[in-house]
Amino acid sequence: MLFGTLVVATACHDAEAEKKKLDEIQKEADQKIQNIQKAADQKVADAEKQIEQLKQEMANAAVKMKAEADDAVSKAQASADEQAKAAQAALAKARGAFKEEGRLQLATLNKEVTELATKSAKAPAKVKEEVAKAMKQIVTKQKDIAKDIAAFDKAELNDLKKAQAKLNTDLALMKGIIRTARARVPG
Repeated sequence: MLFGTLVVATACHDAEAEKKKLDEIQKEADQKIQNIQKAADQKVADAEKQIEQLKQEMANAAVKMKAEADDAVSKAQASADEQAKAAQAALAKARGAFKEEGRLQLATLNKEVTELATKSAKAPAKVKEEVAKAMKQIVTKQKDIAKDIAAFDKAELNDLKKAQAKLNTDLALMKGIIRTARARVPG
């Protein structure tokens, strides 16, 4: 009888020791998960700061380019030859401004794509698959946008608005794809 009690007491002690080990392992795992989540949150916060900075830079560049274009246009009033030269310079600056604005908007969207890729890496397989399909569409839109930006090089004054409208349409489509894919990614 004493032997049976001793065996039961030893077994209970072993079970308690196993439970303590499992609790410690679980605690360590929870701590690692918490650290990983903090690091991911920090990366997202940093990316958001970069996006805000890019938006500010884009706004500043647009104001600067508009001021330069306005300045170039006002200088073009001097004479017919000077007007023609200034008009060409203004057109070149306007082209440059449109291209720069497009590049900055594309850079902002590309930051969002990077953030989406980071978040989707932690998502379930089905979500990853849906995001991968969206990424293929995004790559296609990135190529379209690159073509739209390049189109400003050959655009004449009459064609600038058409080129800008095409660029804005493709940027909006890319934003939509990103938002749809982001909505599928949890948390």
